[in-house]
Amino acid sequence: MLAAHFLLMVTLSVINYSLTSVFSSEITAVYFALKYIDVHDIRKSILYTDSTSLLESLRSSSTRNPLIKEVKDFYRHLLSKVARILFSWVPSHVGITGNELADKSAKSATEFLTRPIVYADVRLAVNQWCHCQWQEKWNMETNNKLHVIKPVLSHWVTKLNRRCDVVLTRLRIGHTRLTHKYLLFAESPPTCSHCGDILSNT
Repeated sequence: MLAAHFLLMVTLSVINYSLTSVFSSEITAVYFALKYIDVHDIRKSILYTDSTSLLESLRSSSTRNPLIKEVKDFYRHLLSKVARILFSWVPSHVGITGNELADKSAKSATEFLTRPIVYADVRLAVNQWCHCQWQEKWNMETNNKLHVIKPVLSHWVTKLNRRCDVVLTRLRIGHTRLTHKYLLFAESPPTCSHCGDILSNT
């Protein structure tokens, strides 16, 4: 479960849905900070955050994230009311009192927040769930020879040359022309001329 926190004159903490990403939680915290500024008619404010990705998104001229767009629109609304708002980055986990207080408050949040979840967060959560289910089933395939080669499901490191990728994949799974060409021609498996064992890549 993720939470976000903002600190102005009072401490306000809310709990987002468990599907919500850290990035979305940070954006939501900024939105509520701006809302607090608007409701209390605060003229000068500085919002501190340890999220560089958040600041970069707010600085960007284009975005597809609906939460970022909502924050930008709200920010422009406050500027039209002659409010002065600055965003400032602070390093995380270095003992800054305000930032440590924000993290502690976020972890102890008890009030649930009901806001729409962005599509990207839902897609990420679904992909992670599917991957976990896939991994659990794969963990049971201990008799599968490929399980020994790759017990943890993840992408192989790929090369720019497809030919190299094909060769590396065949070597990983043990399927090469030398050891498995006989299957294509319905022949007997090749054997070692010295010991008589069936050839393999191991």
